[in-house]
Amino acid sequence: MLKKTENILFTTDLSKTSSDAFNHIVLLANQLNASIFLLHVIRKVPESYERRIKRIFGEKKWESIVEQHIKEARDILIGKISSKKIIRAAMKQLCRIAKIQEDQCVDVSAEIIIEKGELVNTILQQAKVHRCDLIAMGASKGLISGKSVGPQIKSVMKKADVPVLVIPPTNDDA
Repeated sequence: MLKKTENILFTTDLSKTSSDAFNHIVLLANQLNASIFLLHVIRKVPESYERRIKRIFGEKKWESIVEQHIKEARDILIGKISSKKIIRAAMKQLCRIAKIQEDQCVDVSAEIIIEKGELVNTILQQAKVHRCDLIAMGASKGLISGKSVGPQIKSVMKKADVPVLVIPPTNDDA
């Protein structure tokens, strides 16, 4: 028996291909009357790199770099306002980027999540935490074929307990 899709976890790396994929997810969420959980994962840097960077620049500079990345991601996704207006503003901004008419975006319920960690495990964990019925991810541009499903998407597809929707980049992006 098929279960109704009520919650969609959409992962974004803040790229153009993610914005294009978001376009499809907003339309899908509207049709299904589903909520979107918009997830940006700040990937954990391998410890060997982190140690080197800390040695070269110092621990405070490293922490500053990480915090700056979080701030930039948050600003892109939610801007500089608070409360319920945050979600609405982020949705409007992402809808503008994805060239979706505002009246199609307004009804979509969304929550923005920014997490630090290993990409695949964080995606799967957030899907469970928010009881998502679908994980949606945008494929990237490939060097040879034009479109590519990388190892992270493949890992999510193998390990996920819910369906995973992979959205290819648009032809003008490929």
